[in-house]
Amino acid sequence: MGWLDRLFPGERTRALRAVPSPDVERTLVLYKYDSCGYCRLVLRVLERSPEVEVTYRDVLREQGARAELREKTGRTQVPCLFIDGVALFESSDIVTWLRQYASREG
Repeated sequence: MGWLDRLFPGERTRALRAVPSPDVERTLVLYKYDSCGYCRLVLRVLERSPEVEVTYRDVLREQGARAELREKTGRTQVPCLFIDGVALFESSDIVTWLRQYASREG
């Protein structure tokens, strides 16, 4: 349980329910920055799954990316994976979703 879960009990569960299932092809956009350890965890999974197509947005290098993330979510936390426009935070949740997505049939 992370600090956010302690502050907002049930919020993560509600957010996870809103995330599209990994069983069909999705449009993926990952907000990240390279020196973030949690982002590196996600990036390692993506490196091992070359069939997964992701658009990357670096919040430190791309002008406007951080502001765009804040505008869309009210937060600037990375990594943040948008799945068909739905934000998924928490690297462990992102990794779990990506592994399921990479192993889907179809």
